[in-house]
Amino acid sequence: MMRRLWSTVLDEILGYYLLHRYFYYKKRPLILSNAGETSSELHSGDLNTFFSPTPQAARLEYQSHLNPASQSTFDSAQIEDFQFPSSIQTGFPENDLVKGRHWKSTTTARGTDSKKCYTVVAVDGIVQMGVRSFNRLARRLTPAGIDVIMMDSPFNFRRTPEGYRPGQLIAGGNLDHQLTVARQGVLDLWSLILALQKEGRQIGLVGISHGAWMTLTAALLIEQLEFVMAITPPVDLFHILEEGGTVVKAIRRGVAHEPIDLDRLEQLSRPLVIANWTTKVPTSAIHLHVADYDRFIPSFRIEALAERWKTQSSHHPLGHIEATTGPKVVSQVSSDILHFWNLSQ
Repeated sequence: MMRRLWSTVLDEILGYYLLHRYFYYKKRPLILSNAGETSSELHSGDLNTFFSPTPQAARLEYQSHLNPASQSTFDSAQIEDFQFPSSIQTGFPENDLVKGRHWKSTTTARGTDSKKCYTVVAVDGIVQMGVRSFNRLARRLTPAGIDVIMMDSPFNFRRTPEGYRPGQLIAGGNLDHQLTVARQGVLDLWSLILALQKEGRQIGLVGISHGAWMTLTAALLIEQLEFVMAITPPVDLFHILEEGGTVVKAIRRGVAHEPIDLDRLEQLSRPLVIANWTTKVPTSAIHLHVADYDRFIPSFRIEALAERWKTQSSHHPLGHIEATTGPKVVSQVSSDILHFWNLSQ
């Protein structure tokens, strides 16, 4: 009982803080876009049309001068940042240059002839302010010969335009803007994955919250992915408008800017609802993590997807904040990845 009460209070307090100190920061007006008028795929209601055309493999430009100071604390990896142009241009230069970080393992994976064959690509939640979760992931995986690559999602972390806060512009616009941001994020991730696959890497995905939605959506589109580990994914971005927690108020604000009936809204949001589609990754290689006391994302929707797809799922007696920022779930994900690739030490 106390465990649940603590998780609920933490989610509610931090949810309120994020809403007012991040999503409503400086009370900036909504970004009003009419992208649907020039990009017909945006209003198609079809998964493959919405996320078209298929992007080209990214050309990663590594930035040696951006090496983080934390490099000195890593014995098992060389850390480098990279960037590449997004295939979607939103008019915000900071956002339209994709940023990422690569923990390059300095260890050869046991039983392989090729160094750095195994690679985990990871994406964080809707408000990303650092790399702590993926540092934790890299500390577990790079000693086993697994590279970890983090991609900053649109309008998040280092892709945040000046004068805004991380994540503010993910939800800080009308419906066309929000659809564009969702489309850009998945296409950026797709482009990155194609580049890594072109190098002959085996790619698994890890996503946290909003990033988990991106990785599961990528699994609907991209061939030859090894696995997806999704931590508290918002699997239904239509129903979350009514069922989600405090932070969802920012999304509702944008969607409600222009009057639209629910049937039309449901049609437009179909590509964003994961359960509407079939995954290209074997369902046995998908692991959904549910926070039982989550006040942001409806847990029963994740459970329903796990049942529908017959995937593995794990329940954690945690709230959203603890599950997505604490060490417990990431530690389990790390162990599951090592086990999946038979690299457990």
